[in-house]
Amino acid sequence: MSKHSSSLMGVSHISDDKNETLVGNDHSSPSPHVKKPSRYPPTTADPIPIDTEVTYPEGGRDAWLVVLGAWCGLTASLGIYNTAGVFEVVVSKVLLPEDAPSTLGWIFSVYAFVNWVCGVQVGPTFDAMGPRALIIAGTICTLVGIFSLSVCTKYYQIFLSFSILTGVGSSLLLTPSMGCVAHWFMKRRGLASGIAFIGGGFGGVLFPLMIQSLLPQVGWGWSIRILAFVLLVLCAISIAFCRSRVPPRKGAETTWRDTLPDPQIFMDGTGAMAVTTAGVLLTDLAYFIPITYMPSYYIDRQHLSHEETLTGSAAFAYQLLAILNAASCVGRYVAGDLADRFGRYNTMIVSLFLCTVSVLCFWLPDIIAPNLDNYALLVVFILLFGFFSGSNVSLTPICLGQLCKTQEYGRYYASCFTVVAFGVLTSIPIAGSLLDAVEATGKERYWATALFAGLSYVAAFLSFLWVRIKVKGWDWRTKW
Repeated sequence: MSKHSSSLMGVSHISDDKNETLVGNDHSSPSPHVKKPSRYPPTTADPIPIDTEVTYPEGGRDAWLVVLGAWCGLTASLGIYNTAGVFEVVVSKVLLPEDAPSTLGWIFSVYAFVNWVCGVQVGPTFDAMGPRALIIAGTICTLVGIFSLSVCTKYYQIFLSFSILTGVGSSLLLTPSMGCVAHWFMKRRGLASGIAFIGGGFGGVLFPLMIQSLLPQVGWGWSIRILAFVLLVLCAISIAFCRSRVPPRKGAETTWRDTLPDPQIFMDGTGAMAVTTAGVLLTDLAYFIPITYMPSYYIDRQHLSHEETLTGSAAFAYQLLAILNAASCVGRYVAGDLADRFGRYNTMIVSLFLCTVSVLCFWLPDIIAPNLDNYALLVVFILLFGFFSGSNVSLTPICLGQLCKTQEYGRYYASCFTVVAFGVLTSIPIAGSLLDAVEATGKERYWATALFAGLSYVAAFLSFLWVRIKVKGWDWRTKW
């Protein structure tokens, strides 16, 4: 990626005539021989012409070590994100059993909100300073937050340590880990980003299984402290290997301006950016619900007591989350490779459709079916949803890259994910309110929550499908 461009995430941009982008009202691939003026005047922070060809290593020892560092950083940050269900079940069943689900939902939704909002603003600092200082700061915040969580017993303590401090730390790890990969890959960026994103799924496998095995032996406090020490090792590797390939961009004023949300982006005359943003919001709204509530769902499904939450009786609750995240690891890799082969939007559309099928055709029937003793529907749902939801996090940022030129990506990313963050803020409280509203016990109380997640996926699928048809028509042989 060139010095003047933002590197917030794995942005996909044209490198040849097969990678197409939409800018303004232009629905066709721009000619590689024609310069298109930027909407913003050139500045001293843009010393290289916008269309200057930039070469990328696309591999080699240094490039793949960066991917390893990003993998470790994403294991630490997204691994915590994907382990939210473990924290939710212990908080709701053991630490704060008297609090309503809608109230407890704010702990996890604010964590996700802080993660995304801070991540938007971390991007320009990454451009100005590189990844190392940010990852060090993220390591400190994350470790202090997790160590503090191990001794928390009250709502406000958990909120401050997990939602705020750990949320900020995760965002400081997340954005530079993803951004540095974009400096080393272009044609293989989907594959490289997919491999790095597997770290998030791996953390979502390792952490629930680790906590599940430790809880009966050492209790909640020491389980979380041991988790913090594992995070320290991962962050140390990330600090050692994550680095940018180009010198840090100078000119702080331009850097921050480039990543401020811009409402005009949503009024581009095509509706593509506005509808894509709505699709990303709905995707994240739905995705976080099964990740957060699956362990609690299993415990309620089996009518386990609060005391059994910390014993071997609840082991399968944590294992289900690990299985989901393991399937997600495979799904992220496959989605990244397919996105490079068949197009980012095309892959995202298929993934969202199959996420919808998994929720509405497997999880919802498992909830409403009376006297269901076997786990067949539940396990099939976990495997399918885990695999196909792997693209929910990894492909949405690079889909945005289809709509803009590289030097405008920071502004597009900031505009999209600022909106998405406020949507995610309401996700778990809405799901918790639906749990409160249903007058049932056991697994039956989750039917409205599952239906809400499924319908959100339907709306997200239709949003991405509309943009694909609007920009490229009905010819599905077109790679986009």
